[in-house]
Amino acid sequence: MVTSRPLEVSDLPMLQTALDQDQYEHLDAKNYTMDNSFSEVYEDKNGPVGVLRCTKTIRMVSVWCDNKNKRRNAAVTIKAVQNVIERAKAAGFLNIIFETDNEELASFCEKLGFRKAGNTLMLTV
Repeated sequence: MVTSRPLEVSDLPMLQTALDQDQYEHLDAKNYTMDNSFSEVYEDKNGPVGVLRCTKTIRMVSVWCDNKNKRRNAAVTIKAVQNVIERAKAAGFLNIIFETDNEELASFCEKLGFRKAGNTLMLTV
């Protein structure tokens, strides 16, 4: 049987161990205890299996009319991120995320302050 319960301070060493050993990139443990988010520990009869973190997040999805026109796309990306940050803050959102397989776009967005984990990029607002 699988159960869940809120993440507690006493769970932080277990969480850090899980983050340290995982082959995939993750945010820091502190992100699991941020205000306006909640984290749940999922367990079975053998103990903790994982931790699920939930936040109030905006997901951006875009499509470009011409992927090769990098100058125009860069200018629009900068303006779009500025607009989304303003709207996110006004609406009480905490993070902006998007996913991309485009390494050039990911690298550009890292310069705008996004943090990359796999093909997901996140910006805390």
